[in-house]
Amino acid sequence: MEKITVVTPSIRKDGLDIVHKSLSRQTFKEWEWIVVSPFEYMGARWVKEPRKLHGDYYNLNKAWNAAFKRAKGELIVSIVDKLWFPPDILDDLWAHYMLDPMACIGGVGNKYEENKNDKPEVMVWKDPRIREFESFYKASPLDFELCIASLPKKALYDVGGVDEFFDRYAAMSEKELCYRIKQLGYEFYIDQTIEYRAIKHPRL
Repeated sequence: MEKITVVTPSIRKDGLDIVHKSLSRQTFKEWEWIVVSPFEYMGARWVKEPRKLHGDYYNLNKAWNAAFKRAKGELIVSIVDKLWFPPDILDDLWAHYMLDPMACIGGVGNKYEENKNDKPEVMVWKDPRIREFESFYKASPLDFELCIASLPKKALYDVGGVDEFFDRYAAMSEKELCYRIKQLGYEFYIDQTIEYRAIKHPRL
């Protein structure tokens, strides 16, 4: 039985290989990976990208919800494409969940110019959430990103998932989701030991 469901909505074929390789190295083994995309990706459980409705800017929130509905794990871990991460990420997120099932945990990550030997190099942007003297701290939903982050599936189901109305706009839907989850008593934290590397890519 999978304990963790990793979800990755993606429209970039070239962005999934690095995630796949990072997942294959994980020391935690009881996980599944759901990719929501317009194309089938080997190595993941594929969910076809939901269609846009009239007036939609994109369909990211429909994609998230499609993945959440099919998740077998009790902990949802969002991992976006074009990310490299070390082999203990899922172990660390599961340990947080076992310690506090009402905790939502996010990591931090800088952006890098290029991918060399399956690890992004040459930093071009630093995550402003990184603190020098605090490796673990309580965060506002406004500071919570779903690049790599864990959310209990129960919390997502209790609030009804992401509001798909936000598909008419670009961004902020995960902030609104987190505010609704917080209303149920969950807390949000940043753990800087959960550190990923993002490959720089253009805005669509």
